[in-house]
Order: sequence, then structure tokens, then C-alpha cells
Amino acid sequence: MSVKILRTILQETTEKLKTAHVPDPRFDARALVMSAFKLDTAHLLLYEDKTLDDLCPQVFPDRRALETAVSEFEANVLKRAKREPLQQILGTAGFYGLEFKVTSDVLCPRADTETLIDAVLGNLMPDNVREFYKDKTSDADKTADETSDTDKIGFNSNYKAEGNGTAYDYVDRLISGKGIVETENASLLDMCTGSGCIAITLAKFGHFKEVTAVDISDAALKIATYNKDSILSQDEKERFRLLKSDMFSEIHGRYDVIASNPPYIPSKVVDELEPEVRDYEPRIALDGTDDGLKFYRILASEAPKHLKEGGFVLFEIGYDQGEKVAGLLKEANFKGVMIIKDYSQNDRVVMGHL
Repeated sequence: MSVKILRTILQETTEKLKTAHVPDPRFDARALVMSAFKLDTAHLLLYEDKTLDDLCPQVFPDRRALETAVSEFEANVLKRAKREPLQQILGTAGFYGLEFKVTSDVLCPRADTETLIDAVLGNLMPDNVREFYKDKTSDADKTADETSDTDKIGFNSNYKAEGNGTAYDYVDRLISGKGIVETENASLLDMCTGSGCIAITLAKFGHFKEVTAVDISDAALKIATYNKDSILSQDEKERFRLLKSDMFSEIHGRYDVIASNPPYIPSKVVDELEPEVRDYEPRIALDGTDDGLKFYRILASEAPKHLKEGGFVLFEIGYDQGEKVAGLLKEANFKGVMIIKDYSQNDRVVMGHL
């Protein structure tokens, strides 16, 4: 067995991944070490100046078990050096404090998508909607720059007369924990569910009476089923339904909220993505055809047929698609159309209501 201490193994692994142009080599090296050798952060610090042999019998019962772990670790480092996604190597991805199983059949859940969850649950920060948030001041208090910012994201001076309440009341629901839907009997439809991370998270934390998650891929639905069974309580599972459907083809009911993270990357851009995405994640979940907007057009035109009166839509978008997707919702007569930024201040979610 190696006489190297764990600190040295971690440093050497970091260098290997750095040479392979892995974006965050130290983070990934730590994750691979901790996973293979069954160490949490505290125990990694405890053992970082010890050799692998010192892990027996405190961590591993015998040398055979340790040798198996070493072989797994070495294989996983090679996979990561080939740019296989870390989440697929480890088999799980964290999302909104939950652990989801992931494979090459689904997109790895991303932190950016948590912005959509926060919007539904009312957990956004004011900066996420700062242009709209300015509407709580009077027009006379706004500077010319502020007014142009508001116009830029598609709001108009008549918005306060639209829908229910003032613009500030509307935004208050996004940042106060009240949530988009205030009724206890609300229903949610998640289109293009993939791993199920959006639907399952909202079933766990959103108190929806009914959650339906849809995907066209049998393989993705299998992963979503596993995640549903492993994450949700029995009561939550009874209110959760998975359905195979080509977009709305098998959808017949009406919902209070329709959420979606559809394929939205233009076809020609997919081949230019990082290897982790381009070579290992399912193209069907990435490719939004020529301009990346195919599925938003379907969502905008078909969603009104499946929404209750006053129902909301919330769609994840690419950082440069806000104006175009907002325009599609306006053309479909949605009100209060809003572009929400993620916590890196990139446009990330477009929402509106009937």
C-alpha cells in the first residue's frame, strides 16, 4: 500500500486534473478522495497527514476493503481526467439540499436551476429582481437610468394596472417566502423533468397538492422514479406522478404552475460546450434546435391550455435568452412577464401569469 500521506495524494490528484484542464481541479480531487475513502470534511482534515494504511481499521475493516477503495479511486481519477462529469462518476448531485441520483441519461442538476425553485417558493433576494423591485418607488423618484433598465427587461408603465395588486405586491411574493401560489390545493406540472430535480424539490418544499413530472425519455423517467422513491416521503409520493409525454401530448388537466428547464442550447453551440456537457450529457436534453427556442415556443403556445385562471409559468433560460423568451410569453398574452436573475446576476428564469 502507498506510504504517501493523504495530503500528498490530494496534491498529486489536483495536479493530474489540472493538467487535464478540469475547471476546478482541487475541488474535484477532494471530492474523489472523500468519496473513495469514505471521509467527510472533518475526517479528511483528521487523516490528511496519515497514510492510507492508517485508514485500517478505523475507516476500512481490512486491507482488502482498502485496496478495493484505492482501485476505485484510481479509476475515478482517470475518468475525471477524461472530463467525465464528477456527478456522474460519484453517481449523485446535490440540489437544493437534496441528493439526486444522476447518470448519463439525465442532465446533472445545476445550482443555477435553484433560482427557479426560489422563485416558486418566494425565496429570492431583492437583487434577483432588482429592476422590477424599483417599481415600489414612484416614477418621479426614478432616475433616467432606472427607467431604461425597467424598459429593457420588458416592463411597461401600465403594469400596475395589470393582474392583482401593485408591482411591488407581486415582487413581494417572490422574496418573502409566500411563494407564487398561495392556495393549499395548488397543482404543479414540470415539463422535461429529466432527473426530476425541479418537480421533486417542489414536491418536498412547495406543499403542492399534486405534482406531475413529464419527460419523453424512458431512461430519464427511470432515474426520476428512483429519485422520487428515495427522496420523497410516502405522503409526498402519493401526490406525485411521473408521465411519459412528448411535451403536452399526454397532458389533459389544468395546473396552477407550469415549470420547465427545457433544452435551450442552439444546435451549433452544443458542439462547442465543455467536454463534460458535450460528450457525456444527453444531447436530447440540451439541444434547442437552430435558435434554441423551439421548446419555449411550444411552452408559450400550449401552456395556456393547461393552466388554471391566473396560473403561472416559470422557465429556466440561457443567459442571453431573456428578451426573446419574455417576448414569446407576451405574444401568448401572459401578464406580468418578468426576467429573473440568478445569484451570479445572469438572466436565468422568465415567468408570467394568465
